[in-house]
Formats: sequence, structure tokens, C-alpha cells
Amino acid sequence: MKQKLNGNAGSWLTYHLGDDEVGSWLFHPEGTSYTGRWADGREAVCFSGVPEEPGCAVLCFAPHQGGWVAAWRRTPWTGITVDLSRPVTRSGDVWRFVDLELDLWHRLDRDTPSGADPGPRISRHGRTVGIADDDDLDEAVNREWITPAEASRTRDDARYVADLILDQVHPFTQAAWEHFEQAVARGLPAPRQPGRSLAP
Repeated sequence: MKQKLNGNAGSWLTYHLGDDEVGSWLFHPEGTSYTGRWADGREAVCFSGVPEEPGCAVLCFAPHQGGWVAAWRRTPWTGITVDLSRPVTRSGDVWRFVDLELDLWHRLDRDTPSGADPGPRISRHGRTVGIADDDDLDEAVNREWITPAEASRTRDDARYVADLILDQVHPFTQAAWEHFEQAVARGLPAPRQPGRSLAP
């Protein structure tokens, strides 16, 4: 479950592929439903990964310790995205995190994805990581949803994770992409939340 600072939230079902010494590997195939909940109680159901049918397959990694969640995908472009967050918590088979607005992206073909945030980029070893939504982090401080100290820690975490991606340190190695392709090849059915239909 993903909780936003403004009270909105989203949830989706996923397959737990296993754990390693650093974190948990999670996967949802194309066609998985996503339920968004606004702070005022309204709900909407669409597809996960991208809201339009049929959604897309996503491999996620949630660290046992650390404030970020990474996702590997091939739609709408092939690359990695990272949500910076408060530390991920796990209760049984439920993972939760509070999204702190700041995001990272890394595209394999080195081109800027369509609509990518024009924010700062860090490049090394022929790879680039973009930092997105820094202004949203500032807005969260202005609204007193987070403290300046937490915003500073979030930016530090973003630089730390960007370094992992650029240096191809676990979990950001070629093995993750192989893990992704193996998960897709299994042909797992898309999990859907009981009693819910997808919004048109």
C-alpha cells in the first residue's frame, strides 16, 4: 500500500517472489488492478503500472531497511523508477510505505523519457539518473506535511540510491532485469481485488 502525504492512497495485489539479505522482491503482471483512494473517501479502480488497459508488468524491490521502493518496467519505457519514502514496513504479506514526493528515474537507452521531469540529473559510467518532483518535496515542507530535516534526509537518500543505480550495486544489477523477464515468462495471472471491477 502506498500512502501519500495529502491523505490519498493506493493499493494493489502482488506476488511475493522472495527475499534476499537486502529486501523483498514483488511482482505484478500486466492486467493487475489498482485501487486509488482519496482523502475524502472516494475510490477509483484502474490498472496498475499504467492506468490504461492493460496496465503493465512491474517488478518491485522493497528494502528491509531504507526509505525507498524501486520498480523495473518496460512500459511506457524501459527503465527503473524509485519512490523515495519513509521506511517501508511489512506486516505479514502487506508492505506499506509513505511516499515523500521525490522520485528517481533511469532509462536504459539513455534518452529522456517523454514527459520526464526537467529536474537535475546525475551521470556516471555512461548512465544517467534523473531526480523528479523536487518542487513537490518543497511544497510538502511549505504545507508542513514534513519537516525541513526530513526533506533534507530524503534528498540524501535520493543521492544514495542514485549512486547504487549508477554503480550497478545490488539490487540495481543486470540480475534484476533477468529476474523481471523470468517473472513475466511465468505467465502468472493478474491478481484482482475481490468484488471490484475495473473503471472504464
